[in-house]
Amino acid sequence: MPSDSRIQITPATCGGPPPEDRPATAREDRSDLQSPRLRAKLARRLAQALAPALSAILDRPASPPTSPLATSLAQVSAGCTGGNDFAGALEPAVQEFQELYDRRPLTTNKGGMQFNDSLCLYLVARILAPTFVLESGSFQGHSAWLLRQALPDADILSCDIDHGQLRHRAEGVTFHEGDWVGASLPEIDPLRSLAWFDDHTDHCRRLAEAQARGFRHVLLDDNFPAENLYATGGPPVPTLAMALDPELADGEELVWRRRGKVYRYRFETKDTLDVATRIEKFVVLPDVTAITRYNPPSGMTYVRLKPPVPPT
Repeated sequence: MPSDSRIQITPATCGGPPPEDRPATAREDRSDLQSPRLRAKLARRLAQALAPALSAILDRPASPPTSPLATSLAQVSAGCTGGNDFAGALEPAVQEFQELYDRRPLTTNKGGMQFNDSLCLYLVARILAPTFVLESGSFQGHSAWLLRQALPDADILSCDIDHGQLRHRAEGVTFHEGDWVGASLPEIDPLRSLAWFDDHTDHCRRLAEAQARGFRHVLLDDNFPAENLYATGGPPVPTLAMALDPELADGEELVWRRRGKVYRYRFETKDTLDVATRIEKFVVLPDVTAITRYNPPSGMTYVRLKPPVPPT
């Protein structure tokens, strides 16, 4: 349920059967391959699908690679024109994730990230190799655990306004109950820190806050365009995709239905906080549902922010 007061919610009065009357999805990610050969084939296909986006994220001339994986991938990128060699170098990391995901402490993370999103978060974290990670949106604790596996030596702070649903506290992760802007942060090294937002809060606000605190590397979840807002309960409006959509008109009312309720939101340009001027680069991670057949991901997007403008 979204907490954004700008979204109005009313019961739906017509339409088809409620979602709970429909068959449950068969793409449950507690089902997986056991054959080593087929697992390797799946890893190869995933690496090939993710290679272009991850290569674009790795392209950061202001900062040299800081992890063995990133160094290996950067060397491949420098010596080839296509994506096959990059995908080949990425494949072992995908296989490592497969083994890791089999051992996850929370086998059920309904309402949170599952296989597809988890894979993207793991690989981005491995490539960027930050020494500090700020997570906003602890939920049950799965993503904090995953970040700890990807970054065993990093300082990780996981924040949520309510830890009532937190089921697993990963060792070595600091948990803060409350909005992240009120948390005590270490000194931010802009190129060695990552802010990860999966908290259903206005993307434009979060990007402005992160830039003000010195972050350059940001990951956003639930980056849905206006035409897909029905896909999640509590979209972080305006999403980055909405803020960058030239077809959205100032004052346009957006209406969608989800699980028996009608949602209304009025898009206002002022709420975007001129986010386009804050961004140096952004990369939308691909949807690999057609490869895994698991539940689709939620538009995870990497953003490289410009350095904050010093006050005059």
